[in-house]
Amino acid sequence: MVSERIQRRIDTLLDEADASFGARDWVRLRELASDVLKLDPENEDGRTFATAASEGLQQSLGGGAAATSAAPPIKQVVLPASFVGGRYKVLRLLGQGGRKTVYLARDERL
Repeated sequence: MVSERIQRRIDTLLDEADASFGARDWVRLRELASDVLKLDPENEDGRTFATAASEGLQQSLGGGAAATSAAPPIKQVVLPASFVGGRYKVLRLLGQGGRKTVYLARDERL
């Protein structure tokens, strides 16, 4: 398990990676995922972003029209600052579907 200080750095890198994913900046996403995995080789989000970067680079280098039509566009979501009167601080978006949006949040009371 990583220290709290390293975890904060990992969280910052993952936030930047999330923004790069949304912008489809595959090279930057690969760099950020690599940095996360250097700090925590078992980090699932880092692995997921690394895989997404590899697939994105493959598609952009030679995927053609079939690759661009394969992935549906991702809706842009503005993150709320907190939930339940400030008890939960929102860290980042985890995923979204047709009717629900799921966030990673930290309980500020614990």
